[in-house]
Amino acid sequence: MCRAGMRVEVWNGDRSKHLGEGTMVGWADVYVWRDTRDGSLKSPKFAEEKPEGFPEDMFEVIEGNPKIVLDSGDTVYGCQTWWREVQPENVPE
Repeated sequence: MCRAGMRVEVWNGDRSKHLGEGTMVGWADVYVWRDTRDGSLKSPKFAEEKPEGFPEDMFEVIEGNPKIVLDSGDTVYGCQTWWREVQPENVPE
């Protein structure tokens, strides 16, 4: 279950780079478009801002996308990354 305050670890979109850990801070509506070359979803770095210079029919809004603030201070979105909840360490009793 996705919830605000949840700690997550994050990778880039093709899982080739671990971006670090962060906190799911909530949900945001983000702007995306399909890359005509490979069909993949693309989004601007600041995905909550409407892209400038694109025809209206080239992009769509994904509502309620996970918004994650990495420990580095960078903000990423669920549609841009692969992420999973940080699992608590097994602590011996």
